[in-house]
Amino acid sequence: MQNYQNILIIQLRQLGDILLTTPIITGLREAYPKAKISFLAHPMGHLILDGHPELDELITYPSSGLWRQLVFLKNLRGRSFDLVLDFMGNPRSAFYALTAGGFRLGLATRRKAFYHQSIERLSDGSIVEEKWNFLRMLGVKKAPAPLYLPVSDKDHAPIRKSFPPHPQKLRVVLSPTHRRVERRWPLSDYAWLAKKLQKDWQAEVIWIWGPGEEELVQKAQAMGGGVMAPPTKFREMAALLALSDLFVGNSNGPSHVAVAMGTSSLQLHGPTRCQSWCPMSDEHQGIQSQTGTMEGISRSLVWQQLEKMRPMLEKKRRI
Repeated sequence: MQNYQNILIIQLRQLGDILLTTPIITGLREAYPKAKISFLAHPMGHLILDGHPELDELITYPSSGLWRQLVFLKNLRGRSFDLVLDFMGNPRSAFYALTAGGFRLGLATRRKAFYHQSIERLSDGSIVEEKWNFLRMLGVKKAPAPLYLPVSDKDHAPIRKSFPPHPQKLRVVLSPTHRRVERRWPLSDYAWLAKKLQKDWQAEVIWIWGPGEEELVQKAQAMGGGVMAPPTKFREMAALLALSDLFVGNSNGPSHVAVAMGTSSLQLHGPTRCQSWCPMSDEHQGIQSQTGTMEGISRSLVWQQLEKMRPMLEKKRRI
């Protein structure tokens, strides 16, 4: 295995995709303990990567301004990377990989000519496995590392104050949002689920939301009951998930945060493929719509899956 000393990871966005790339940082650090490891991302990457113990540097790119772009490209070229891994494969990321120089690995997309070696997309594996194939190409043989998101006592403090633990109740977090409407299970179904959880499980139901999502989630909460989470910073939201027993939601950023926090999850998939985005284990389950739409996921199927998970949740209950 070649001894690379200056490594660049490229995953420009979104938050969930950046989080799903964190195992690569761990894997590279184990394989190249003395290397400098940098990560190129949108400025939103700070929410995931700040404080990562195995990452030396987060590089963010300018989203506008020709002069700023030119300065950025010049600086990127001057960093003398000897290994570049592009996990995005879109025109911008491929151009950044080419500019960065070094030995380049990328996905086998229409931009594969930008790389020295390309990695085929998996037809039946998870996104994490697909990313890990980059390291297998470099000679790493171990299984993928877990997702990693640093959360501190400072992040936990306001959550513990707002939601003290209840020794007799399961705490279930519902996340009915997605930036794409076609990837949202109907609000009326989430409201039904909230009522069912409170009635049949006597569960504590908490609705989470992000910037621009409050009004949408308030509609569901008004129909289904439970409580709205207060405005939270990203890592405070992660702390809330860490202090909860179960996450139920669409395939979105918080679903990946739940996995990173070790919180059991049930993830709902319509046009997306659950085997790609959900770990599919005893603690993490995905439901795949047979129609390709979120409306194709029935309430009864969701409840049936939750009832199967309930004994595990009761055993694992966070106190």
